[in-house]
Amino acid sequence: MISNDEELKVVREQLGRAERALASLRSEVTNERNFAVFSEAYVDQIAELKAEIDAYQKAAKKNGKANGKDKRRRGRKAS
Repeated sequence: MISNDEELKVVREQLGRAERALASLRSEVTNERNFAVFSEAYVDQIAELKAEIDAYQKAAKKNGKANGKDKRRRGRKAS
């Protein structure tokens, strides 16, 4: 489960790597049956990572944040 923006960044990077790996596999494996077997783990991982990102973003939005960044106004500190 993603708990902060730094973890969100890491999960997005993992998602990108998994998507690139799947695309590479697609170009290398021409037999549909083999591709279905070989790609299953990538497809599952991509779905899990996307679900984690969605859950974090929904929680962040619910808490007044967008992509983990607080949108609520903060008062200025007294100098």
